[in-house]
Amino acid sequence: MLNLFRDRLADKAEALTSVEILENLEALANMSAPETGAAFVIPFRERAGKNQLMGGGFRQNVTVQVMVAFVVRNDDDASGAKRISQFDTYKLDIQQALAGWVPASGSVPCELVSGEATPLDDSAVVYVQAFETTYFLTGTSS
Repeated sequence: MLNLFRDRLADKAEALTSVEILENLEALANMSAPETGAAFVIPFRERAGKNQLMGGGFRQNVTVQVMVAFVVRNDDDASGAKRISQFDTYKLDIQQALAGWVPASGSVPCELVSGEATPLDDSAVVYVQAFETTYFLTGTSS
């Protein structure tokens, strides 16, 4: 599913300079100076419901949350005000690409769950948004 998110953002979020998949936020923190507009798709959380079928077969809701992080860098911005002023461009572009989008046949449209900014280093901040969708895991009970 992460590839679907990456491909959607690469295709629809034109403000982003690049879109990559990362294992976790720590991998982003360890990167060497990602540029402004670089975005990263990161797995976050999965929650599974109970099997919905009692008389044979298998159907289970699986809710998946995916983080999308983008970087804003400005070396001449001690207060961070210039960096923060650029958030809306990237946030809106990502939200318009993902909100309401159905990543796979039979899944539920994506919804924005949350967003949060955090410093990446002295000249950069990363803004992370979590998006959620649900798909149905099916099978047989044999």
